[in-house]
Amino acid sequence: MSSGIYVGTKAFAIRGTLLDAGTVQKLAEASSLEELINRLRSSPYSDVLSGLAPPYTARRTEAALRERLATVHRSITSGAGRYAILQLYYAKYLAWDLKVALKAKALNRSYEETTEYLDMKAEELVGRRDLLVKVLTAKDVAEAVTMLSGTEFFQDVEKAQASYSSTGEVRFFDAYIDHSVLSAISKEYSLNAKLYAAKASGSNGVGDIVAIDVDSYNAVSVLRAKLWGLKDSEVQELVVTPTRRVGAVLLNEMASAESVAEAVKALGSAYSFQLAQAQSDEELIDAVEDSFSRELHRTAQLAFVWQGLGPGTILALIKLLEHEVNNLAAIAIGVEAGIDPKTILAKLRI
Repeated sequence: MSSGIYVGTKAFAIRGTLLDAGTVQKLAEASSLEELINRLRSSPYSDVLSGLAPPYTARRTEAALRERLATVHRSITSGAGRYAILQLYYAKYLAWDLKVALKAKALNRSYEETTEYLDMKAEELVGRRDLLVKVLTAKDVAEAVTMLSGTEFFQDVEKAQASYSSTGEVRFFDAYIDHSVLSAISKEYSLNAKLYAAKASGSNGVGDIVAIDVDSYNAVSVLRAKLWGLKDSEVQELVVTPTRRVGAVLLNEMASAESVAEAVKALGSAYSFQLAQAQSDEELIDAVEDSFSRELHRTAQLAFVWQGLGPGTILALIKLLEHEVNNLAAIAIGVEAGIDPKTILAKLRI
């Protein structure tokens, strides 16, 4: 059995363990975090939740749930052989933790407070836990950045630090670290597009998912850059290349638009999203991001219809599991805050 068929078969098996809509609704109806976690103990998340003990918090619950993401991704791609893009997608978990760590250093949060948000399982599985600990224990954000010298993140993190120092906007760490990961993914796909193409008609394999990931990042980054008042040269540094459906011409049109609303309207030439009425530019950008998330979820679900066994199926499974974990984390936050179940469910990215 080829490596592609083996891991593709494994992806189909794991897809069968994803939680159905009825289960998600029951979880949202939990009256407390303790009840939520007890309900999840009969799910595939039981192992990662076994280490949690009262008092429960949404932060620690989310960190535990993300441990399963890293574990499944690592196990399912360890036999993926030549499909390097699947390994590059694993870097998103390292990036998640790194963003938390660097923003915490910038905001002078303590090691103890920051580790509430982290599990570090992703780093442990690839031998990089010690590096993250060094970042977390650095005396300040400048020293934390130097700890990353020699890693795939260093160049972009240096830019993030410079932008943060001049503006005080910590979300530059999110933008530039995501830029690092997605740039590597987009380049790998462009170099080996035939390798990742699906054999079934009506599907473009890994390419569909890569396109949505890159387009979402580029579009949202350009929109946020308008709010942050960045210069054209600074906006270009944030753009991931090679671009996908949202090409360079469209991104330039969005960047030069008179307002965020006009920029979003220009995006409609590539993606026809039905956006809810927004009360502010931030809400409008969040709505665009949510719409990309739904499009990605729909595309990942279709992969199991069209693509058979192969890298597209594997990446789709990873995306579906990531989607599920994000929803469970949102449920935990809602339950902790005592929000009505209907309101929680309405806010989920389904």
